[in-house]
Amino acid sequence: MAYYANTVLLAALSELQEQANKDLRAPQYGATRAFNDRKRNVILNYDQFQALETEPDLRTRRVDYLRRDTQSVGSSRSASLTGAYGTSTSDTLTFVTYTREFTLSDDNARANTQGAIKQLAYQIRNARLDLGASIETAAVTKLEAYLNTVDVSSPFSTWDAVNYDNEIAYSDEDRYWNIIDSEMMQRDYNGMLQCVNYGTLNELKSWQQAQGVANSSNLQFQYGNKMMYTSNSITNSSDHIGTSYVVEEDSLALVDWIPPKNRNSLLNHNDFDFTQMPDPFGIFDRLALATQYKVQNSSSYGGNTQDAVWLYEMSIDVAFYIPTITTQKLVNKYTLSKT
Repeated sequence: MAYYANTVLLAALSELQEQANKDLRAPQYGATRAFNDRKRNVILNYDQFQALETEPDLRTRRVDYLRRDTQSVGSSRSASLTGAYGTSTSDTLTFVTYTREFTLSDDNARANTQGAIKQLAYQIRNARLDLGASIETAAVTKLEAYLNTVDVSSPFSTWDAVNYDNEIAYSDEDRYWNIIDSEMMQRDYNGMLQCVNYGTLNELKSWQQAQGVANSSNLQFQYGNKMMYTSNSITNSSDHIGTSYVVEEDSLALVDWIPPKNRNSLLNHNDFDFTQMPDPFGIFDRLALATQYKVQNSSSYGGNTQDAVWLYEMSIDVAFYIPTITTQKLVNKYTLSKT
């Protein structure tokens, strides 16, 4: 047949550029990152502690430390000393296992414009996104559980005794971060601050940080001692522009753990391989990967009646940790009011 009619394309084939596939965009996971960033500063010998061999649900992991011990102060020197001993405490870590499974079909991949390598890469990213969402929610829940319940008695904010947050008025928006600074110092937190913020507060931060030093209303001075994180998993009230969880640095930690058979790469165990892989998002030290090999009928999924398939499980165990203190709690919640 003339005019190349036998080879006319019935469908124009193209492919979406990887960077244009916004369906796979990742959040910032700010709460998780805040716990992760200082974990080795908070937990002594973290790497050895994290590499213990036994499963988290079969053992207790404990963090020991000394406590503040308040005694009366005398007014004269004594000839017979009866000083008190100090006090110590320990916290137990609670681990949660997070798993996400996915499958790759040999016959499907061979008959698909998206080959096996690309399918696997996207399955890995999808699995990591799902794990990340669950872990980030747990991180915010941990922050909420350790809220300070005592007001700082500051004229710059209004205390909410139900939700345990200091509310800063909209008229003081320009000084939001400076008021947080001042009130944290009233609580004797004088170091760097980690601030986990709802995403709307990025507008305030970007606007203030863009001001030049020669500007008469320059507000950059508020940011010198703060480590900023964004989490869209924070629940922000409709009455508030934004919400912040604030702690002094070295107050948050997590322990991420995978089984030793994954760390040591146990291969060819029946039809399973146990390996590890780097975290694609660069947060955790590593992720566990279990691979099972099967022959099965996957014709209903675009494969064949006798198909070679790979079944994967990505997993990690995570324990979030916030030390306890003798008075108050370490996490302070701030909100910027709409009024």
